[in-house]
Amino acid sequence: MENAHGTKRRKVLAIGVAVIGGALTATTARAQAQKVAQAQAQYQDSPKNGQQCSDCVQFQPPSSCKLVDGKIDPKGWCMFFVKKPS
Repeated sequence: MENAHGTKRRKVLAIGVAVIGGALTATTARAQAQKVAQAQAQYQDSPKNGQQCSDCVQFQPPSSCKLVDGKIDPKGWCMFFVKKPS
């Protein structure tokens, strides 16, 4: 048999987990909503002046970007290019 404190504690923990999960989901959705359209980023699917997405800190293999929406070619380029540190 369980006491009232155990039941209360379990309910509080369940509510806490639900709140944290909701916050993480909202943060992820907000981050995705803030991505820029490829046209606005001047994205192209070929390198420019020796710069390409696979060398950029924003690139997320295999084919996405932290800042630019849509499928990103590792050999592409956009105006947000920032070289990864060596």
